[in-house]
Amino acid sequence: MDLRIVAFKEALDSFVYLAGIDLAEIRQMLPDERLIDGFQNGRAQKFEYTTELCWKAIKVFLKEKDGIDEAAPKKVIKAYYVGGYITEDDYLLLLDAIEDRNRLSHIYDAETFNRILARLSDYAALFERIGAHLAEENDPPGKTLKGKT
Repeated sequence: MDLRIVAFKEALDSFVYLAGIDLAEIRQMLPDERLIDGFQNGRAQKFEYTTELCWKAIKVFLKEKDGIDEAAPKKVIKAYYVGGYITEDDYLLLLDAIEDRNRLSHIYDAETFNRILARLSDYAALFERIGAHLAEENDPPGKTLKGKT
């Protein structure tokens, strides 16, 4: 399995964990708002990192599987969708994830930041579906080391 796909799967595990944490519980455990702010910024950064690894893992998959070599994230995602590897709903959600990742670099208001963070659990579920597909395609059932069954 390509290292970028492995890196995506590794980042995905911690992102899914962080996306699933109940912020109300964290607020009870960490009453200092500065700690909550740091926690939220960490979640946002993990989202950005995982989103980046996701589209790059898809890029590697498409190059190996179909010979498609796009450079831009949205073109990679479109090729993944056109190739029939993702549903239309997931395609649109993945485009939203790319847009939100880009917005995080340029936002200056808490409302937009919090709206993006509210979608992390949806993105985590999407990334899990993509990760499962990439893993399945790279390690199909019955395949063992060096392609021997």
